[in-house]
Parts: sequence; C-alpha cells; structure tokens
Amino acid sequence: MRTVTVGGILLDEATTTSVRAVADVVGWLDGPPVRSGLQAKAQQDGAWDGSGSRTERPLEVIGFIEEATAAAADAALRELTALRPQAVYEVVVDNPDVGVLSCLARLVGKVTSEWSGDRAFEYAIPLAAPDSLLYGPATYGSASLASATPGAGRIWPRVWPTDWGIPEGVTPGAVSVPNAGTAAYWPRLRIDGPVLNPVVTLMETGAWVRINGAILAGQWVDMDMANRRVLLQGQVSIRHWPVTFSGNWLAVPVGSGSITWTADTADPAALLHVFGHERAVS
Repeated sequence: MRTVTVGGILLDEATTTSVRAVADVVGWLDGPPVRSGLQAKAQQDGAWDGSGSRTERPLEVIGFIEEATAAAADAALRELTALRPQAVYEVVVDNPDVGVLSCLARLVGKVTSEWSGDRAFEYAIPLAAPDSLLYGPATYGSASLASATPGAGRIWPRVWPTDWGIPEGVTPGAVSVPNAGTAAYWPRLRIDGPVLNPVVTLMETGAWVRINGAILAGQWVDMDMANRRVLLQGQVSIRHWPVTFSGNWLAVPVGSGSITWTADTADPAALLHVFGHERAVS
C-alpha cells in the first residue's frame, strides 16, 4: 500500500481508532512546469528561440481522515493546519511498486477541510517544491587521502612483476555515487581537515571544484553543489579564499558517477564525505 508523509505526519494509516488515506498527490507524477524562454516576434508569426527551464513543482496532497472521537479528529486537522509557510517540509511517497521518492516543499496556501459529521473530514494541502526533482533514498560514501611513496624500482635479480614505483605525493580517494533515475542531480559534500588545497573532481564529466586554502585539523567545509555554496564549519562562507571551479559543479549524471579528490598534503584524518541519492527523477 502506498504511504504518504508530509513533515513527518503519516497520512496513510489504518488502526482500530483511526483511518487515514491519501486520495492523490497532484503533481507528483507530472513533469514540473516549464518556462519556455521563447520570445514572441513583433508583428510576425512565431517566436524567437530560447532555452527553457523548469519552475518549482506545485503539489497538492488530498486525503481523508476519520478518528474515533471528535476531539481526535479536531487534533488531527490542527496538526495539518499547523504547517507553516516559513518552514520547509519533506514530502515522502513510498510506493512498494516503484520505491520511495521524496522532495522538500513549502506550504503555499491554506490547508482546507470539508467535514462529514464531527469525526471525519477531507483535506487539501497546497505545497510547492523549489527544487523540481524528486529523489530516491539517500546514499553516503567517504574517502581518505594517502601519502604516496616511491616503489622499490627494479629488483635484482629480476623478478616479475616489476615495480617501477610511483612519484611521491598524494594518492586520490574516490567515492562511487549512484543515479538510477532520469535526471542529473547535485550531491552535497563535506571535507574534514587537515588538508591543503583540496580538489574534488567528477570523473565522468571532468568537472572539478578546488578550495584554495588550508582546512585545519578540527575544521570542516560543507559544499552545497546545487546552490554553489561553500561554508566553513557549515556557517562561514569561504568563497573569498577563493574557490575555483570548472564545469557544472559535479552534477551526477544519469547512470552513476565517481567523485575523486586530491590535495597538496595528505593526513589520515582528512576525509571527503559525499551525500547523494539512489536516483533523481523529473
């Protein structure tokens, strides 16, 4: 049975004292609206071409609640009307046939209700997701950096295989990031110090982001790739260090991606954390 949750409120449930059922999540199965980018030609047929973009995803959760008592029904509705436009809520749809998808949405209108007696009512919750993509379950991976030392070179008497060695420096760590969906998405990263001048690269596209500075022991940097936001200790912007990049800030393509990182120094405590999703769909 499909279950829908809004802001932690379970809206599909059947117990001896309560029946909750979502009839529809309008907009969940549709593609998000599009801004065409086309400009009408003055006094001519047609329009000037232009690249389009997606808008926010409008949603409306429509359902039914029946409780054992009028007081319980009133409390259930008050829980829904307590949703606030200033907050961001996670909307989760768990469909056993297709899996779990979620998004973050805001309330964009009042919660309405229509009562049947004093213990049951239908409701509608108008929402909008600023990020129009829907995401599968979260994934996580981490990678450290190691100091690379030269090999022994040619050993006499000759043995096989021969180890010619590698240059001194830092060997990169790598994290595999899945995406079994239909749209590219941006992961969130965190780098724990101590590390000097770290560079994070998505191997499939060649996109990279470099922090030109030292992240000291006990410090970390949060990297919100979707919003191009880099924060020391998750609070202070360090774009002035500066932060340089090439490409699209490591958007994970459909299929999967491999995120690697390297730096000018290596320390066992230095870690790259990658927070992704099993899939992203439009």
